[in-house]
Amino acid sequence: MSSIDPASTDLRHLEAAGEAALNAALSRLSPAERDAYWASVRRCYNTPYNDAVPKVRAPQAPAERGEVRAG
Repeated sequence: MSSIDPASTDLRHLEAAGEAALNAALSRLSPAERDAYWASVRRCYNTPYNDAVPKVRAPQAPAERGEVRAG
């Protein structure tokens, strides 16, 4: 992989080329498949920044012991 020197490279040109390549790759997908792709990208990238959905835990009964103590 090569490094890109932003001082000597037109970054807008690279951005446009990357977007064109992505759109070309996604053009073979149906609209529903493209929506699913972008939904997965949003979910992946937003996961670390979104608050976790709180999980509701059901109360648990204490474990019963089979031991019987003689008094």
